Formats: sequence, structure tokens, C-alpha cells
Amino acid sequence: MTTMDATNNMWAGIVMFVAGLFGICSNGLAVFTVYKCRHLHNSFGFLCLSHCIANFGVCFTFAAWCAPTTVWQNSALTETVEGKRVGQINFLFWNATVYSHLSISINRFICITFPLQAKKVFTPRVIGAFFCTPWAIALCHITPYFWVNDCFVYYEPLTWVWTFTEGPCVLYISTFFDFYTSMTVFVLMTFFDLSTALKLRLMNNKNASLTGTREMHAKRKMETRFFVQAICQSATFGMEILCFYVICTFAVTQWEMFISTSFAWVACHATDGFIMCLFHSGRVRENYRKRSSLAPTTTSVIIESKSKH
Repeated sequence: MTTMDATNNMWAGIVMFVAGLFGICSNGLAVFTVYKCRHLHNSFGFLCLSHCIANFGVCFTFAAWCAPTTVWQNSALTETVEGKRVGQINFLFWNATVYSHLSISINRFICITFPLQAKKVFTPRVIGAFFCTPWAIALCHITPYFWVNDCFVYYEPLTWVWTFTEGPCVLYISTFFDFYTSMTVFVLMTFFDLSTALKLRLMNNKNASLTGTREMHAKRKMETRFFVQAICQSATFGMEILCFYVICTFAVTQWEMFISTSFAWVACHATDGFIMCLFHSGRVRENYRKRSSLAPTTTSVIIESKSKH
């Protein structure tokens, strides 16, 4: 391996590690945000929690596995049974993010299109089903990978991309269970998001001349903000699909293929967590300001009561 090749491998590994680490931090902070913000203790918040956990897993795989093996160029390690298991786990997380996107789009469609019935629809049992279903489907996707000698996917440090095994598995897994399902989910997401946007516009036009309670306006504003967040996150998924199946076909050099596949993969999932934090950082700061402002008051009351006694 020449010095130029070693330098390129090092930079590719650094890029993946930095992007993966950023994704670990952003999605970890997003999980903390869901835990801390009471306005996210609902169906939308729990679906975002599932989505951020899956994003965290994808980013962790790239930072802890793809980056170091790229720098060390250790193909012998990635092609072992353990390396194939890492590929299986990574695809579990990726498929979970795909179906979590769809769950969030359906959730926004129901909450905005049927605002009065939404609370009755999203009972704890239904929320649990929406939370678990993406993971259950993702498990079904990776079931063929348990036959590690015949059907597997692994990270190839020499090319900086994830590689399917040769044979029938490539046709059925990469084509039918990867490409077609991803495109189907993206089409369904687009349908629900456009329907929700249309309904939201009609509602805004209708309510422009009507008056309502402050609580009603606050509720509508919050649901709209959730929808805008979901749209932004859907856009990152759309960009990921575009890079995977369109832009990479025009790639000529190894760096172009890397940017349109592996880097696009980890970058989109890292950005997902950042979007979540960006939309709710104000509420987190507001909660801390409230706590800090209440702390001196509580202390003074205790001191005053002691002095009286």
C-alpha cells in the first residue's frame, strides 16, 4: 500500500469517525431531550425516542467499527463471523430508522387531520405498537443474515463501503428487501406528509377568521412545530435514498462512491438527531431557567422557617 493510499484511508476513517461521533452526541442529546421535555411525553415524543435510538446505533457502528477498520485496512476482521454480525446489527438499526420515519409521518397525519380523535386513538397500547412495530419489521429484514455462510453483509475497508455477499442473497435482500421496501416507505411517507400539509393549510385558512382559546392555539402551534420537524427529518431520509440509489451510480472515483454511500449514510443519521435537538433546545433551556429561578426561592423559605423556630 502506497503512502497516498494510507493517507486516503486515514482521512476516510477520520471523516467517518467524526461524523459518527457527532451522531452519537446529537442523538444521545435528543434522547435526553425527550426525557426532559414534558411536551414530548406523548405519542410523537416516544416515536422520536425510538427513531433516535436507531440513529444512535447506526452512528455508533460507523464510529466504532467502520472508522478504525478503514484506518487499519483490516479486511480479515470485517469478513469474520463477528464482522458479519456487526453488519447484521447495523442493518437492524437502519431498517428501524426507515420504519420509524413512516410511523412518525402516520402519527402526524392522524394528530393533525383528526385532532379531536387523536387522543383516543393513541392510547398507551397503540403507542407501544407504533414504537415496537418498526423494530419488529427490522428484525424480519435481518433474519436471513443469521445464515452467515450463505447470506451476509459486511463492511469492506478496502472500498470504504458496505458489501453484500455474492449469490441469490444479493438479488432477494438488496433488491427486494432493501431497494423496493425503502422506496415504498419513502412513497408512503411522502403521501402522508403531503396530505398532512394540505390539511394543515386548509385548517389555517379556516381558522384565520375564527377565534379560539389560548390553549387551543398553543396546541395547534405545537402540533405544527412537530410536523415541521418531521418534514425536516424526512428530508434527510430522502437525501439518503437519493445518494444511495441515484447519485452513487454516477460516482467514478473511490471518494465519490464513499461520499454518496457510507458518508451520506452516517451523515444523514447524525443530522437527524441534530434536527431533533434544534427544534426543542429552547424548551430544554427554558426548563433549566425555571429550575434555577425557583432554587433560591426554595432555599430562602427554608432559611426563613428555621430562623422563626
